[in-house]
Amino acid sequence: MVRILIGLLLASAAWLLAFRASSPIILGTVAILALLALREYFGILVESGMRPYPTLGYAGALIWLLCPNLDRALFSSLYLVLLLGTGVLAGRPIQSVLPSAAVTAAGVVYIAGPLLWGMLLHDLSPHWLVFAFVVTAVGDTIALAVGKTIGRRSIAPVVSPSKTWEGTIASVVVGPTAGSAYAAVFLAGEIGNMEAMVLALVINVFGQIGDLAESALKRTAEMKNSGKLLPGHGGVLDRIDGLLFALPALYGYLQFLR
Repeated sequence: MVRILIGLLLASAAWLLAFRASSPIILGTVAILALLALREYFGILVESGMRPYPTLGYAGALIWLLCPNLDRALFSSLYLVLLLGTGVLAGRPIQSVLPSAAVTAAGVVYIAGPLLWGMLLHDLSPHWLVFAFVVTAVGDTIALAVGKTIGRRSIAPVVSPSKTWEGTIASVVVGPTAGSAYAAVFLAGEIGNMEAMVLALVINVFGQIGDLAESALKRTAEMKNSGKLLPGHGGVLDRIDGLLFALPALYGYLQFLR
């Protein structure tokens, strides 16, 4: 029951943010979301025995999100040099300098990158952003329900024993169906029914891969959840893990393949 109530509150907040909030509020909310998710990501790394640079990670994510004209290719190169230099100057063991820099930079790209693409989707139309939410959230919910009730065969026993083939198949069917129904009502002039179904299917698959990717991170740290901020859901990263893969897939399709 707590999970359902929190889920409804999150869905309502996302809807209001997408359709009622001003651009500065959206930007500020996304920045806070990125910092919270990064904090959990760095916590997972520490539990795994790694030594990231959290402060530089937070700074990098904020620059990535808040500077609209940033040359992100150039920034990425300079940022990695800064991380490597920090490790050397801080006197860290030479064998840990590169891994620490790499996992810190990866966290910025992993979290801030997709959230930026989410804001760009919102600029195209808030309905594109909600379309991705519907596909991933409905798919995730039905996968959990089916997995708990009739799930028998684990899809990734080592990474996430609770995720089952039965739940995955249900997600692939129900998530895209809900997404295409949403598109038929709110994106009728933008995309056809068949294209919406195929695109929703792709988004659903990417979302499930994102879920498994975060599960793999947590497995290395022997953690069940990335945090405790959202009762019944775990942490912020637990809630947006699928979107971190789904949003780039949707934005990439709209920008480069259509």
